[in-house]
Amino acid sequence: MTLRPPRFENAPAAHFDMEPFRVAAHGELDSFPLVEPGVCLNPMCSRRFVQARSWQLYCCDACRRMDEAEMRRVGQKAAPALLAWRMGKYEKENDDLRALSRAGRNYASRLMSEWYGDRQARILEAGN
Repeated sequence: MTLRPPRFENAPAAHFDMEPFRVAAHGELDSFPLVEPGVCLNPMCSRRFVQARSWQLYCCDACRRMDEAEMRRVGQKAAPALLAWRMGKYEKENDDLRALSRAGRNYASRLMSEWYGDRQARILEAGN
C-alpha cells in the first residue's frame, strides 16, 4: 500500500499570539511616531492630511493597502532570514548552523537598511 502525500491546501496558517508592533510599542510610538502625525505613511504619497482619528497613519484606503502590500513583500523576504538567524542564535557547537545564523542576521540587517533607504528616497521623490 502506498501512502498518499499529505494535502496542505486547506491546512490552517501558522498561528502565534504575538500582538502587532503598534500594540507592543504603543508608548514608544506615541513619543516618536514612524511619521509625523498627519503625514501619510505610504512613502509614494507622504502628503499631509487631516486625521479623522489620532492613530490614523494613511490619508486613504488605497495608500494603506499599497503600503501593507509592500510590508508583506518585505516580510516574505525577511522571514527565512529571521528563522535562520534565530535557529543558530545560541549555537555553540555546530559551525554550519552558526554560519547559517550569521548569514540570516547579515541578510536581515542589509534588508532593513536597503528598505529604509528606499523608503526615504521615495519620500524625497514624492516631494512632500
